[in-house]
Amino acid sequence: MTMIAGYDHFVQLAETLQWDETDIDYTADRAAWPRLSATEQATVRGLIAGFCIAETSVAGQLGSYQAAARDESMEATFRAQARDEARHARFFDLVAAEVLGVPGPNPAQRQDVLRGSVSTELVDLFEHRLPATARRLADDHAALTGAVGLYHMVIEGVVLLAGQQAMLDTLDGLSADLPGLRKGMELVLRDERWHIGFGSRVVQSAAVDREEADALLEQGETAAKVWGDLISADAIETAVRQHRRRLKAAGIKFW
Repeated sequence: MTMIAGYDHFVQLAETLQWDETDIDYTADRAAWPRLSATEQATVRGLIAGFCIAETSVAGQLGSYQAAARDESMEATFRAQARDEARHARFFDLVAAEVLGVPGPNPAQRQDVLRGSVSTELVDLFEHRLPATARRLADDHAALTGAVGLYHMVIEGVVLLAGQQAMLDTLDGLSADLPGLRKGMELVLRDERWHIGFGSRVVQSAAVDREEADALLEQGETAAKVWGDLISADAIETAVRQHRRRLKAAGIKFW
């Protein structure tokens, strides 16, 4: 497959999309939160818990990806993405602390409180599988394509995208509006779209063999289920369908 030149346009795009989580007004969210039903609060809390754990993990793993980058433009793009992921982690922690009222003096302790609101499969994916992949990549830079496949195509393209859409759908049906959370979610989703596009480009520029292709497809088909009952079966189906389409668009064949 012909190599596709440069990733600089992703860096330029990232620069135009910068935002600050502290600029969002959460006043209405804090007032609305106590008016939500217990069921509504549980759903929002579960999704926020998943995002807090996920974004903290993904933000911490990109150093290995930067070190394994094949050229300066790719390294700069991973660095720009790391900045985004750190902001996402701060945003979800801020919502957890200031809107949901999750106790704890720091993000790590608030995550400890939230961990019981998500499945053990989600925790394993972000706190064990992804870090293990990053460690292998640090030892073997040739593993970059598979590492990007897990991070960008599966975790961002399936797990986080499905969770983000589920959150927006949940916000649409709440008995009281959470406008600050909605605005932040839309901004996070905007960032994730270019992250996934970047990952697709990396995969597209590499030779993916049958075993790797089958693994990417299988991982995507199972990964969305880590949200458990927090997202619907239809949402999982949609995420898997989009994943398969995205892989095909990246030139990956399935036998």
